[in-house]
Amino acid sequence: MIEDLLGRVDRLRSEWRSRLEVDVPGMVAGVRTRLESRLALTPLPVDADLADRRGRFGLGRVRTWAFESQELRKAVIAHVSLRPVVSVWEGLVVTLAPRRDLHAPIFAADLMVLPTQVSASADVYGPAALTAGLLHPLAPSIVRLGGGAGPEWTRGIGSGEGLHARVSARLVDELFAALTGGLGRYLDALLAAPRGGDSGRAQADFFAAFHAHGPRTGPLAHLLGSAWAERYSRLLFE
Repeated sequence: MIEDLLGRVDRLRSEWRSRLEVDVPGMVAGVRTRLESRLALTPLPVDADLADRRGRFGLGRVRTWAFESQELRKAVIAHVSLRPVVSVWEGLVVTLAPRRDLHAPIFAADLMVLPTQVSASADVYGPAALTAGLLHPLAPSIVRLGGGAGPEWTRGIGSGEGLHARVSARLVDELFAALTGGLGRYLDALLAAPRGGDSGRAQADFFAAFHAHGPRTGPLAHLLGSAWAERYSRLLFE
């Protein structure tokens, strides 16, 4: 009994040490560098309180950057750091919305570091004709990470092949590699996508789903304000 308890304490200590070694700002910079190496990005204006929002009493901070390119209507990268009462939650968010005349899906990903675990998702959203098979080469990595289906509310707009996993903090490097692998696959498809379509309806469906279940319903709204979370959700997903 005591031995089991001590073993559990040791495992928790190991997980916490692994969590402290996770370099989320470095991951944010890595995603931005990956985008800049493939696309000619131009900064988009972002309201000051959306670009850098700090919560009361130092309970959180969200920094956000937005860009456009010849292929993307909007690219948003965010670094989220929240310090609620009992835990630390830090992570990154990236959404890539193609120009509406381009035959390409939307890409959305996040990686969130909790006290002893790390969760991540990376998927493409849109009609099956655009999403099917795009992320299939990631399947071996996703299986190793114990990935499963995405949230129920993404069914019908997601590919069904994306990364949706929660793992030990000790596996954060492998999880981040899977996320950036998905990003690389998406950029390949984006740069090869033909023009002449109209993805307005698909992008509206994506916004409706993520706006209803995203930042407005989670800790960001509680710590940083519901009105702010409403505007932030629109920046990310609209």
